[in-house]
Amino acid sequence: MLGDEMLRWPQVRAHPMFGMRAFYRGKIVFAMLPDKRAFENADSIMYKLASGTEKSEGKKWKLLQLTTAENLGAALDILDKAYDKAKASARKK
Repeated sequence: MLGDEMLRWPQVRAHPMFGMRAFYRGKIVFAMLPDKRAFENADSIMYKLASGTEKSEGKKWKLLQLTTAENLGAALDILDKAYDKAKASARKK
């Protein structure tokens, strides 16, 4: 459901990566959803919402566990921020 929603956003495409679905805005990956593999648990998604102070790529990624249906709205808000941040990151390069 989250993946289908993100694919409606401009410039978003998805590709398999490490058994998960990576979502790109242009050339920047901003979210990953479980596909054949999961993160810490099957109900978690990952998103990249870096503040700019992180030195390594791994520290830019955050994990969000979706435990209830109410979490879907919050997840969409967070994914929208990661999507916006991906646009800003693309402009800096």
